[in-house]
Amino acid sequence: MLGRVRTIFWWEISEKVDIKNPVLCIGNFDGVHIGHRKVVSTARDLAQKIKKPLCIMSFLPHPRFIFRPENFFILSPISEKIKVFEELGADYFLIVNFLKVKDFEPEEFCELVKEKLSPSGIVVGKDFSFGKDAKGRAEDIEKIFSNEAEVIIVELVREKESDQKEEEHKVSSSLIRKLIIDGKVKEVKKFLGEFYSVKGCVVKGAMRGKSLGFPTANIATTFFLPRDGVYACFVRIDSKTFKGVCNVGNQPTFGSNRRTLEVFIFDFNQNIYLKQIEVFFVERIRDVMKFSSPSELKERISKDVDLALAILKGEVS
Repeated sequence: MLGRVRTIFWWEISEKVDIKNPVLCIGNFDGVHIGHRKVVSTARDLAQKIKKPLCIMSFLPHPRFIFRPENFFILSPISEKIKVFEELGADYFLIVNFLKVKDFEPEEFCELVKEKLSPSGIVVGKDFSFGKDAKGRAEDIEKIFSNEAEVIIVELVREKESDQKEEEHKVSSSLIRKLIIDGKVKEVKKFLGEFYSVKGCVVKGAMRGKSLGFPTANIATTFFLPRDGVYACFVRIDSKTFKGVCNVGNQPTFGSNRRTLEVFIFDFNQNIYLKQIEVFFVERIRDVMKFSSPSELKERISKDVDLALAILKGEVS
């Protein structure tokens, strides 16, 4: 049942944390990809076995915002993480102020965890690092808590980008970000477990799409947009999902350099101004192109629609 996860924002580490002897699952969990889900599911199984609550510990701001902000963006806001953690059976979501602990030595951080939480179990991924300069490793947690908690280190999940490629990659948030930046959204689903999506509000546009016979919803969003191009997509409005095709980028045919997200929703004719919608990027069809005339653009959009329909036919949103 959704809504049962208790979320605790732990801004001052001197404060008491009212969680008793949990199984602690530690990580940033951005995107909650298939590797993260394996870690959390392992922790849930342990919590159920020893009859203790499952507590997921994460950090805010994300450490990469502080140390390596280049090419960084958040894959999933806290609200989305909570939904997934609920589905995975978590009891608590403990969000730690990273600025308060970033300079802790690994041993110091572990002592804090012992003092405040007295965990019965700890589960981390094999590549987990912590403490000042990220010196602490998963094996250090195993050593430090050897007499006080059952520690499980979960092996990394590896996947091929696509069926056409033999090389396997470690599933990581960094890899998923790179794929999105490159516009390889089809490959993202294999690692993320679902299509990359952005949420935004429908706002007034220049009405050019309507004049061409393809009225588009213009989306104002603070989410990170993938590489410029035309994409087959799903669109969720309220609780209903529709097929569509979207354009990320400018409109060179009309001399506009403003980067926007515009979506043509198939078989849809409703007023959705100021509504929040979610766009799921399924596959990139082509680059943004400049056409010699609006009629040439209209012809190309018609082809894009046909391509998008063929792509989406075998997909489930």
